[in-house]
Amino acid sequence: MEAFEATLLVVEDDLSLRTLYARSFESASLNVLTAAGLLDARSTLRSATPDAVLLDIGLEADSGLRLLAELPEDTVVVVVTGKQGRELVLEVLSAGADDVVFKPFEVQELTSRVLGRLEARRRRACMLPSEGACPTLDPATGALHCTRRGESCQLSQRELRVLRLLLEAGGETVSRETLFAAVRDEPWDPESRRVD
Repeated sequence: MEAFEATLLVVEDDLSLRTLYARSFESASLNVLTAAGLLDARSTLRSATPDAVLLDIGLEADSGLRLLAELPEDTVVVVVTGKQGRELVLEVLSAGADDVVFKPFEVQELTSRVLGRLEARRRRACMLPSEGACPTLDPATGALHCTRRGESCQLSQRELRVLRLLLEAGGETVSRETLFAAVRDEPWDPESRRVD
């Protein structure tokens, strides 16, 4: 993954976990802000606009889910929770989170998930055409270049397969099942969010 500058806000009421997360993300070259709870997070958000938020929803005084509605729409949000269950996952994703990670977990996995979501957001931004300009794709290398912004980003092999499939469809709708089969080489799983 290409290095890029991003700011992460860690909202965690447990000091030892907050410190562990901060160190892990700082070692991944992110700028890290920390908050011990919702009041602290809201205070930080008045003076900073993080690119991503790592949010523990099991805060002592309140539910971290209340913060989701207050974040800008393009903020990457990865929720951390000790609770499990399908209803919780649906509630968290419906509230606007990008991912859910269940405790216990490896910090390296958590770091990879947040970095992956940030990279996906960066790629989406790169692919959005600027006013008066359209991104160009080098099909041989998968490099996408936006001339107006002067930015380039490298598409993954799966992203390149999806883009080719959509281009070949010539404006026709491509089903989720077809997209899933094209990028995963496995049977369609209606419960999977991989295509999303």
